[in-house]
Amino acid sequence: MNEPLQKQISEILASSRVVLFMKGDRRMPQCGFSAQVVQILDALVPSYETVDVLRSPELRDGIKEFSQWPTIPQLYVDGQFIGGCDIVREMNASGELQKRIGAEVSASKTPTITISEAAAKAFAASVADAGGDSLRLQIDAQFQHELFFGPGEPDDIEVRTSGLTVLLDRSSAGRANRVSIDFIEGSGGGFKIVNPNEPPK
Repeated sequence: MNEPLQKQISEILASSRVVLFMKGDRRMPQCGFSAQVVQILDALVPSYETVDVLRSPELRDGIKEFSQWPTIPQLYVDGQFIGGCDIVREMNASGELQKRIGAEVSASKTPTITISEAAAKAFAASVADAGGDSLRLQIDAQFQHELFFGPGEPDDIEVRTSGLTVLLDRSSAGRANRVSIDFIEGSGGGFKIVNPNEPPK
């Protein structure tokens, strides 16, 4: 690696405690692995630095050589390389990442979710076809909402409401307080989710 590039990377790492080299940026990740790490970090720290490696092929190759790690994204805390997406997910699930970053573990913080009678009936009608999977609500860093039936995960947060159990990962739970879910009948209808935590568009 040439000296100017090494100096550039060192200056980036010195500029912020938490730095994520990724494809895209925090507001618009350009790959699923980068989006997953952004979602985890958004739930843990109010601010961190992201570096879009797609803007510079030299930097994209250089950071891999710098860390001796072959893939993107790459997370650094206090100038130290933490790992890629899989390692970050594992550390988040175990609570190790929160300790490393110095974030408070908020797993005990259960959000309040309201499900209307119409939505509860619609969910109940689908339970028989779910094959034993649980109802899940996922909210990503851009506040895109997804309702689906899927298996539970070890670090899920469980919300009981309107006779139903809703599972959320910890990142989604941090964005879900006071969410309301309704179901609209007829043409063009479906589930309607209102989230007061969503920033103005």
